[in-house]
Amino acid sequence: MTKKALTIILSLILLLPVLIYFTVWNYYAINIPKWDDHALKEFVLYYSQASTWKEKIWLLFKQHNEHRISLTRLIAWWDYSLFGSLNYRHLMTAGNLLLIAVIPLWYELLKKNKKPLSALLPIPFLWLTLAFWENMYWGMAAIQNFGVVTLTVWTLYLCINFKTFPYIISLFLAALTILTSGNGLLVLPLGALLLFLTGNRKRFALWLIVSAVEIFCYFNWYTKPESNPESKASIFQLIKGYMAFLGSFAESFPVADHIKVCFFMGIVLFLVAVSIASTTLFRIVRNKYAHKFERITDLFCLGTILFILGTALIVVYGRAGFGMDTLITSRYKIYSVLLLIVAYLYVVIPIRGSFLSPYITTIVFLGIVFNVFSYHYHLVEAYNLRKDLTTYQFNWTFTDKKLTYPTDTSLAANIVEKTPVFYEKLLPLISLADRQTYAGNSRGLTDLYDRTTFTPGNENLIIENSTFTSQRLQDSGIYILLSSKDRFYLFPAKRTRNTSRKELFLKQYYFAPGFRADIPFSEMDKGLYDVALIRQQGDQTGILFQNQRVKVNEIKKNKVKVNW
Repeated sequence: MTKKALTIILSLILLLPVLIYFTVWNYYAINIPKWDDHALKEFVLYYSQASTWKEKIWLLFKQHNEHRISLTRLIAWWDYSLFGSLNYRHLMTAGNLLLIAVIPLWYELLKKNKKPLSALLPIPFLWLTLAFWENMYWGMAAIQNFGVVTLTVWTLYLCINFKTFPYIISLFLAALTILTSGNGLLVLPLGALLLFLTGNRKRFALWLIVSAVEIFCYFNWYTKPESNPESKASIFQLIKGYMAFLGSFAESFPVADHIKVCFFMGIVLFLVAVSIASTTLFRIVRNKYAHKFERITDLFCLGTILFILGTALIVVYGRAGFGMDTLITSRYKIYSVLLLIVAYLYVVIPIRGSFLSPYITTIVFLGIVFNVFSYHYHLVEAYNLRKDLTTYQFNWTFTDKKLTYPTDTSLAANIVEKTPVFYEKLLPLISLADRQTYAGNSRGLTDLYDRTTFTPGNENLIIENSTFTSQRLQDSGIYILLSSKDRFYLFPAKRTRNTSRKELFLKQYYFAPGFRADIPFSEMDKGLYDVALIRQQGDQTGILFQNQRVKVNEIKKNKVKVNW
């Protein structure tokens, strides 16, 4: 096989995980704001109405929780300006492209260390998976949480480059990094440390001056957020959470106790990180390298490892109050996987000769296995998230029983691009079922209703079923419709992942039998509600009311204090 043909084949293999990633993303991504995304609508509104450049600068750089999300706001404004409306799928695309931008850096590191293109093969299979589902499908978080990682690693790499121009670029990237997410501030002391170790006094001095200016600007008018609960975790629990954070990539492993495997893999990766950091620091101080780029690699990996370990400290300290499960959530898994691919460099770079190919082949196989595990394990979460978003939008859109879209033509009401959603076809059926108890063309709903339990409490309604077996994806599944004399509410019934490995991997049965809905009364108006089940199965829909009713009393909502 010629070298050109081999390069083409390897390039196609490298593109495969990228294609799979965006295919899965496209299937579940929907243009509906989630949580903090709503702040971007307000930003676009005020920014478009700002009359002075001072107002525009303040809106672009003002605080959002503990962060300054200027990059996210800037991309949101560009999207609105270019397309005439804000589309959260576009923001997700921007964030996911930032995630992919890490792969060329690893290509550069391997190439400069004289490794073949085949050595890059494990990276996209490890890096591009559904393990990052929450950031993938959340406009603001995609840019913030993916962007800060990509910008940090590129900044650290460019600031220690031999040439002057990459160093100048790194100064601008450093500013952009700290304006993407709060932990991006770590790039300033880490860059200073790496430049100090290089011995380049001029670069080090300039970096310190620029960093001092940026830190002053960042913390000027900074206020501490009040939304994070105080952590009551013990030292042992914090250490356990720290290790679980570092090993969270392993959550998708087919084992019974996922917290335990994350904790164990976190200990392994922590020891690997400490080993790499200490040995690289020793080599950097000795400065005895056969090739110049080996020193660059050591400096870069030292800075990246310290960034990961430092971010882990920040997250564990700041988020432990939400519970230990929060620390292995999809939002933070990128740091665990980043540590994994840094460790990969120290496996593959030292290997020489005929041993290289078997090592890479084995790691590629393990990377593909991990990729498959991640997609199978986290698919249920992407499925449930899409249902959350669509039902949220239904509930804030239709505030009476007319089920007609608001006719508000103001700029504020039309900032976000209108997107088709599955429930638009349900609207006439909902009204019909509300009058005659049933509507649609789906059969067997009476049996499904009879097999479902409804348990009302003082603050919520629990709905459970243990026999529903559909494996349809995207918008298919069960929804709960509540009808009072004034309005409707729509809630999703959540599915849980199938714990049978045989059924999951061989039969593609992603969901365990049954469904569950926990409907909080705090999200509803006071009243007496009839309860219906909606079954959406591809093109078939059925809505059934029976004699189930629930009384909702007025519950005081806990308003979270925000600074945006």
